[in-house]
Amino acid sequence: MRTLTRFLLCFLMLAPLPAIALDREMVEDMLRSQEGIAGLKRFEAVIDGHKVSYLDNGRATAGRTVMFVHGFGDSSASWMFFARSFRDGDYRVIIPDLLGFGRSARPAAGDYGYAAQARRLLLLMEKLQVKSAHLVGNSMGGGVVAQMSLLRPDAVASLTLMDSAGVHFKATELDQQVLKGNNFLIPKKPEDFERLLDYVAYRRPVMTRPIIDYLADRAVKDAPLHERIFYEVLIHDVGFLTLALADIKAPTLILWGEKDRVLHPDNARVFNRYIPGSRLHYFPEAGHVPMAEIPDESALVVTRFIDGLYSGR
Repeated sequence: MRTLTRFLLCFLMLAPLPAIALDREMVEDMLRSQEGIAGLKRFEAVIDGHKVSYLDNGRATAGRTVMFVHGFGDSSASWMFFARSFRDGDYRVIIPDLLGFGRSARPAAGDYGYAAQARRLLLLMEKLQVKSAHLVGNSMGGGVVAQMSLLRPDAVASLTLMDSAGVHFKATELDQQVLKGNNFLIPKKPEDFERLLDYVAYRRPVMTRPIIDYLADRAVKDAPLHERIFYEVLIHDVGFLTLALADIKAPTLILWGEKDRVLHPDNARVFNRYIPGSRLHYFPEAGHVPMAEIPDESALVVTRFIDGLYSGR
């Protein structure tokens, strides 16, 4: 769900270029350049016996640490434009690739459940000597950071749940299609990727053909593992947070794109109703991935929320 659409936004500047054949190494270089513009560097850590890749701006003495967690089918790249809004503030920024995604390992027998992913990120925080962080999670990543707050309340300064998994109050078109065996979120062939892009974002960026082909190839290669994760974790635990919402004690902001076709916007009201003291904000012109579709606007809402915790607002 935290789909690959965000990758597209990392390459918007290429739209005017002629459709030349870009090789994988060239595209990876472009992605690394976007990490640099956001003030981030890529590192690796061994967590739970597996390689976990993450981005870090290295500001160990910053007053606030924030961690952004992507969703299903996605990676840390989805946050590149969003992260720029934290570049000049008093923030340490950490953006991991969940196990099974991005540049992290893909063990065949790995545990990709919400609780296992949450424990890995808590271990990553310990390794990086981060005692407490403001957690921002999109879709599946929202479910992961919510689990982190339940497992270790002391390690979570605040929660931002963006089009989050974990509550399934109303069905969407995706639910109907999955029941028919037609899952938009798992491209099995390159042309399926086009449909994915149209489905997850309300505003689809204009992309050159070589970049779309590159991203489609990556998604298709990951399809067998991601299909397993989708049906063994996401569908199996579709409402896993519903009975635990009242136990979330961290200050919580709930963000949702009103045009979300993956997780129904009305789910946000359930989160808001049962998480004590939580706040709710809708984005009228965004779909499932606001941090990629409207990065400046969504980041502004998040920074104001976090800053307000320190100013008493």
